[in-house]
This record gives sequence, C-alpha cells and structure tokens, in this order.
Amino acid sequence: MHRRSDPRGYPEESSYKWVVLFITTLGSFMTPLDSSIVGIALPSIASSLRIDYAAVLWVPTVYLLCLTVFLLSFGRIADMRGRKLPFILGFVMFTAASVACSASQNGIQLIMSRATQGVGGALISATSPAIVTDVFRSEERGKALGINAMAVYTGLSVGPSLGGFLVQSLGWRSIFYINLPIGTFVVGLSLLKLQESSISSSRERFDWLGAGTFSIGLTGLLLALTLGAGYGWASSTILSFWITSVVFLLLFGFAETRMGEEAILNMSLFFKNRLFAAANITALLNYTAHFAVVFLISFYLQRVLNYSPVQAGLILLPMPLTMAVLSPVSGWLSDRVGSRILSSAGMGFVCFALFLLSTLSTSSSALDVSVRLLILGVGNGLFAPPNTSAVMGSVEKGRLSVASSTLATMRFLGQSVSLALAGAVAATTVSSKLLSDLFIGIGALNETIMSEAFVEGIHRTFIASGIVAAIRIFTSLVRGKGK
Repeated sequence: MHRRSDPRGYPEESSYKWVVLFITTLGSFMTPLDSSIVGIALPSIASSLRIDYAAVLWVPTVYLLCLTVFLLSFGRIADMRGRKLPFILGFVMFTAASVACSASQNGIQLIMSRATQGVGGALISATSPAIVTDVFRSEERGKALGINAMAVYTGLSVGPSLGGFLVQSLGWRSIFYINLPIGTFVVGLSLLKLQESSISSSRERFDWLGAGTFSIGLTGLLLALTLGAGYGWASSTILSFWITSVVFLLLFGFAETRMGEEAILNMSLFFKNRLFAAANITALLNYTAHFAVVFLISFYLQRVLNYSPVQAGLILLPMPLTMAVLSPVSGWLSDRVGSRILSSAGMGFVCFALFLLSTLSTSSSALDVSVRLLILGVGNGLFAPPNTSAVMGSVEKGRLSVASSTLATMRFLGQSVSLALAGAVAATTVSSKLLSDLFIGIGALNETIMSEAFVEGIHRTFIASGIVAAIRIFTSLVRGKGK
C-alpha cells in the first residue's frame, strides 16, 4: 500500500517518528554513558593492565578528545550528504571499538580502541538531534528533544553508579561489553527503519581548511586543559598546547568568515543569531559548572565516607532519576512557553545545588549528599530539553546537523573544562601526588587531616562552579524569547 508523505518526505504514520526517536535516544544514551562510566573503573584498569597515572589518564582523555574534535566536521558532512549513513556508521564503529576495549591486553590497545570509540561517538552525536528535529514538527520538537536530552543526561549521570556495580560484580571489562547488544540492535533497526533526509545537497564544497584548523586548535586546547594539572600549567609542553590552540583557532575564525555559507561553522550563527549564541554559550557553562560533580562526589563517597562502589552508585542515583522524570516534562512545557524561563530557572536550581554541595563535610550523611544531588537533577532536568530545542529551532533545516554538533561540541568542551577546573581548584589544598593517587585509586584517605584537605578542595571547587552557574543564569536570560 502506498504511504502518504508529509512535505518533508516522511510517512504520515505517527509510528515512524517514534521509531526514529527510540533509535536516536539509544544513541544519545550510549555516547555520554561511556564518557562517564570509565572514571570509576580506572583503578581496576590501571591495576589489571599495569599502566601508570600518565597512561591511564589517556583512557578518558582520548575518548573526549576525539568526540569533541570531529563533531563539527561530521555535522557539516551529514548536512551535505545525508544523516542516515553517518549515524549507522557511528554505531558500527562505537560497538566494534567497545568490544576491542574490553579485549585490550595493554594500555596502548585500550587507548587506541577508546579513540575509535570517540570517533564513532562523534558521528552519533553530530547527527542524532538533527534526525529528531527533522522528523518532528515544531509543535512537538521540545517534547521529542526532551526525551533525547533525558537520555544524554541519564547516560552522563548513571555511568558512575552502573560502572561501580559492574566493576565490583563482573570486572572492568564488563563496562564495555554492555554496548555490544545495544549497538547491534540499533544498527539492525536503523538499516530496516531509518529513512534518509531529503535535504542533503552534493553541490556544496566541504570546508577542509576550516575543519583542519578547528581540529588542530581544539586538540591543543583540550590537551592543555586536560593535562595541565599533571604536567604543570607553566610547563613548556602545556604552553606549546596553548600557543597551538590560539594560533589555529584564530586561523579557523579567519577562514570561516571568508567561506560564508559554505563554512563548516557559519560564524553568522553566533554574531547574528542571539538565540543560537546564547543557548550554546549557556550549554558550555552548564557542563563546565557541574560535570565534575559526579566525578568528585564519587571519590568523596568512597575515600572520605568509605562507601563501596555499589553504595556510592546508589547514593548518586537521585540526580539521574530526577533528570529522567523532568526532562520530557520540561521539553513538553518548552513547546508552549519557550525556552527562556525554563532554562533560566534550571540554572538557578543548579547554582543553588552547587553552593549546597560546597557545605559537605567529613561527617555528612548519605541523605545530605542525595538531597543536594536531587536539587542538581531538578536544575538540569529543567534546563537541557528547552535549551536544546532552542538551539535546534533557531537554524534552517540545512544546518540542523551543524547546530546539533555545535551543541554537542559545547557539551564535551565543557566537560573537559569542568575536570580541569576541578583539578586546578582542588590542587590549591590537596597535593598533586594525592590527587594522582585518588584518580587511579591508590591513595586512601584514612587519616583525618588528609580527609579534611580533600574536602576543603572540593568545597572550593563547588564554590567556583556555583559562580560559573550564576553567570549561566545571565547568559540564559539574554537569549530573548525565541520563536
């Protein structure tokens, strides 16, 4: 039977858009999950593969690096050539690399596999929100992206708790094996059900100069931020990364202004589209403020309060559960009242939660921690879906993948900055050796003086993060009312 199509070329049957949402939501969950689940497994990985601190640090770093660097390029290619193939290819790479990670016998194999995972994750992240936006009409977009955002935030937040359970029960390799059945299922369903977008164009040129300068510049920036605490912020290595970053990002900006509409990132989106610029900057500050929270609280629970990985994971659950409940609701509300009020209110809750977290002590209870994380979850649940909907609704259809990849770039860049900020601030009270031992699970905070030093370090970190969150309220408010 012939199926009628809407003006965008998709079948009218409502079931198709929900199949698309289901497929993309699984992708939105897997990619951030892998960026957060590894942290709690690093002590076991370092011990099992006999790799030192400098090497084990690259396990999360190379994944985040590849994710961030390739997002814009993949988003632009998807807008030009179509989104179905990059999305499926991303899942194939991600799933195969997950198997390779779990089978790694040394640090080099694991790091290379994680890099491949990052490339696959970039393909998924660059296309997933664009596919959803293209299928759903404007009056349903916020609700759909709210469900998608729920998966992103749940993946980021549930990683440590799920990782703690898997590592304690089945060993560190199990955190990668869980991607195999999910990835295989999504690839099969995508091949059967997913349709290609009708907006792809083969006449535009790909901006190789912009892609190259952006990748090199962003790589230098991320390496400087990620490795600065370990190598020393004034070391020649880190300074060379900063210089490389500044030079190539300036070249990128110059190149993009000359490319006009064919630029990998049309700079007019930032200079002439206030909603797009404000929502992306707010997203960057959002992840900068709170991404390190789960990382630090995970160590706080296990090293200061002496909870097991499974117990720590259960204490961390209120945040992802709250976000999972609120994200679809706030997405639905944003379709009716816009993104400005909801996103700004979410920023207020996040700011309040971060300042509350700064009051934790060496004698705080599990309830103290959970209540603070619940408030943080409320803030993120209110913020993410309306903000994502605002970004995706502020550009024309031919730029949907670039919009989604720009937003994802802000997310992963914010994560890197958050970890760097946490390390730099905590280092003002905790020695670099202690931070190193904490990171790979060697040190134990049994002595009161060491516990208090670490707690003072996270106090300062959360205060600094709260200040960043306060700035986000302003950047969220200046976005305007939008559509």
